Amino acid sequence: MRTWGASSRQDRFAAMVGRLQAVDSYTVMVDGGELVSLELTQAQAEGFECLTCKRLCGNGLSAFKPVGFIPSTGMVFRCVSCLGGAA
Repeated sequence: MRTWGASSRQDRFAAMVGRLQAVDSYTVMVDGGELVSLELTQAQAEGFECLTCKRLCGNGLSAFKPVGFIPSTGMVFRCVSCLGGAA
């Protein structure tokens, strides 16, 4: 049985925080086919956070809808709340 030590949890937490804070420029193909350059966190670029409010995907108004695509990474999303509540 493998047990996780405190340093392992700290390393995983530090890696997660880094993903939420690291910002880079990404070329995003938005709906309609237009290419735009956006400054996004790694978590936004990987589809884990809303492009607008950085909320994590959830239920109800925090549910995500795809709004674009980063060719080398995948889909990007906005939460239903940021889309004006349109489900």
